[in-house]
Amino acid sequence: MLERGARDPADDLHWPVLASVDTRDPGSPVPDARTVVLREVDRATRLLHVHSDLRAHKVAQLRAQPQVCLVLHHRNADVQLRLRACASLHAGDGPARRAWDALPASSRRAYLAPAPPGTESLHDDPNLPPEFRGRLPDALQSQSGFVNFALIALRVHGIDWLRLGRTGHQRARFDWPQSAPVAEAGARGADAIERAPAACWLHP
Repeated sequence: MLERGARDPADDLHWPVLASVDTRDPGSPVPDARTVVLREVDRATRLLHVHSDLRAHKVAQLRAQPQVCLVLHHRNADVQLRLRACASLHAGDGPARRAWDALPASSRRAYLAPAPPGTESLHDDPNLPPEFRGRLPDALQSQSGFVNFALIALRVHGIDWLRLGRTGHQRARFDWPQSAPVAEAGARGADAIERAPAACWLHP
């Protein structure tokens, strides 16, 4: 289900909400949330990938407090997923470069923004270089945006699954110890069983 969501922009699960903690005031942390794009899912390693501008405040939030919640809802399946995860950031390294190279020009253009996302403006401003406000950059022109690109890798350690139904709802929880080893891709048999999550039904 999640793999399909990462592949298909028309799928509801392609657009999860990432919730984090804003600790700019250490004495009064507050929740923060935003819609992100689910870019990649690796079932074996329990890793989900989303992207961000490195200058966005959510990056600072994740550096200060990497524990996050990702909320997804699939309308046709009537399923809600709440994924508890630990975030790690990649910028300027190999994983970031591979993710960047896979992006189309329409996505790369956003990282050419001259001002950090969320900063105040005196007027309505798309925050794009003037030469790219009506057209997309080519591969070479977009390369300068890589310095602003961040890959956010979310290691899932808990899932709250809820299915809504007219005759009654169903709910279950799956938990992996955060210190548990992660299966290599293609793990089978006993190796996969050792990494199975603790699971239980919950009252909806």
